Amino acid sequence: MADVSAFVGRALDELVPPRPGPDRWPEIERSAAHRLRRRAAVVLAAVPVAAALAILVLAWPFSSGPGGALLERAAAAIGDGPVVHAVVQSGFAGTEIDLASGARVSIHEENELWYDPTRGVHDITRFAGVVQGDSLYAPRRVSYVDRTLAFLATDYRRALTNGTARLLGDGTVDGTPVYWIRVDTQMLPDVADGKLHEWAHDVAVAQDSLKPVATRETRDGNVSPDGISRVLSVESLGSGAGDFTADPAVDPTGIEMRFRLTGSLTRDQADQALGVGMLWAGASVDGLPLARIAGETRQEGLDRTTGHWQTTHTGITLFYGPTIGGGIGVPDPTGAHLRISETRTLDDQFQRGVRNYSPPEGKVLVFGTGGFGVMQSHGIHVFLEASSADLLLAAAKALAPRQ
Repeated sequence: MADVSAFVGRALDELVPPRPGPDRWPEIERSAAHRLRRRAAVVLAAVPVAAALAILVLAWPFSSGPGGALLERAAAAIGDGPVVHAVVQSGFAGTEIDLASGARVSIHEENELWYDPTRGVHDITRFAGVVQGDSLYAPRRVSYVDRTLAFLATDYRRALTNGTARLLGDGTVDGTPVYWIRVDTQMLPDVADGKLHEWAHDVAVAQDSLKPVATRETRDGNVSPDGISRVLSVESLGSGAGDFTADPAVDPTGIEMRFRLTGSLTRDQADQALGVGMLWAGASVDGLPLARIAGETRQEGLDRTTGHWQTTHTGITLFYGPTIGGGIGVPDPTGAHLRISETRTLDDQFQRGVRNYSPPEGKVLVFGTGGFGVMQSHGIHVFLEASSADLLLAAAKALAPRQ
């Protein structure tokens, strides 16, 4: 019997390759059906009919479609409550660098989502625990939510139960054995090249529990630059449960804003504009000379009746680098350049990458390939933008109160 079991196992491995490509299911099913008919007589001749059928049925991974039985179990692993609640660690992250030791730590954005087919989606975004966004989307507007996250709440369970989900194969995520499941595929145009591309969303479920542990978005088979998002938790809740009240103070949508850089200030004038002694990185950084210090004004909440702005923030910006082609006292952005902006108050217009957050003093938080970052020193919040990661890090280390 052991030899027969091994034979059946080898036959099943041949009939159903363990890691099929995502677009080969029709081919695999046709091939498997043909070979199953061809080998059935051999298998059934070696073992009793009932035993052979039991072995094949139990091992066969398809139910009503590719991976059907597994997909049904994955749907059950979430639960059947009408409200879905998920916390996802986004692939988007910044790297926090200790300026003294050089130690680096990744900090990821997190999204908390509630989905209810009658109430829509409530999406809260946090970075290092600081709320970045808090939005409500009505059911008819769910498609506008970031698809790399919203599909986990809106499309995943539906695709598992209606048969449109596909089992891609196995893999690992952070050392956890997983099955990758394709939730949807769309052919969409890209304005950059005017061509159609295949956009798809996948979910990885743990092989032991079948609960989601990660998501990813792909274009033409390539994973999004933001990488894989980790699912920290997902659950279904009863009718009427969940948080569907957003904080309107967090979302700046609809608030008029204005940003201006003006003048060419001396260092003393920069101190006055900032309201405290400025930070600077010296007369030059890595050979780039200080070209200009500009005053910075950021305003929000225009009262059109009076013409007054509700809030005004001030700061300064230091420009380093040759100024040919970059405007009056502004370096050419196509060459080596460095920009250091300073403010005593954080606001939505001050920095990119993250809102209302600066890392602890002595550290700089950089984004992307290191072209821009944020930090704080001596009670001043700093935003840096540079033509290279090395230049940005050199400036961050050199920043100090002007003597």
